Amino acid sequence: MATFTKEFEPLEHISRILTLWWVIVLCAVLGGAAGLIIHQFKPPLYEAQAVFMASIDFTKIDFSRSLLPSNPYQFSQYDEDISLALVEASLRHVEPQVVTFAQNNNLAMDVGAIEDMSTIERKHAFWYLRFRSSDPAIAQKVVNYWAQTGLADLKTKKAANLLPVYIFFDLNQLADLPSRPTYFQTNSFVLAGIVIGLIFGLFLVNIPIGKIRRDH
Repeated sequence: MATFTKEFEPLEHISRILTLWWVIVLCAVLGGAAGLIIHQFKPPLYEAQAVFMASIDFTKIDFSRSLLPSNPYQFSQYDEDISLALVEASLRHVEPQVVTFAQNNNLAMDVGAIEDMSTIERKHAFWYLRFRSSDPAIAQKVVNYWAQTGLADLKTKKAANLLPVYIFFDLNQLADLPSRPTYFQTNSFVLAGIVIGLIFGLFLVNIPIGKIRRDH
């Protein structure tokens, strides 16, 4: 009775991959293109942005805290980062109010959803508050309410002497109405498509590999 088995021959696999490399590359390119197309069919999101300015008046810092002249107090980059983080702290502190405002505008959101749809980012002396929504007007309204509420929280803390005296801040810019949608995670979709295409290409070129041996 004859039986059929397949022999795995690595050199033949490698040779076939090198010969048909263009098939693998083509599959990867098509996969990346498919990922991009799929991403473009996602519901568009509009991102609105408000900008804060926060900085430090070094003339108001008490550098005499150290009693040793040979080891004067130095305001490090870490100290500066911690001090300026009060802007983000206030914006996070007023998130429950932002949730209420969003819900009053027919957005079914809790604090977790607000954080998922927002970004708070610092670049040097500026803090950028961004909020995303499928409705550009809602994105603008939420981020502007959030920014103004956060500013009010900062001013209240400042008046109560709860902030360092050497910190000064302001709301530099409220959000304009977003005119164009912003697509997020584009690179992730394209990369996933490329990887899937590569895997499919490798599978495709190796389908015929294996010799059928007749055993008696």
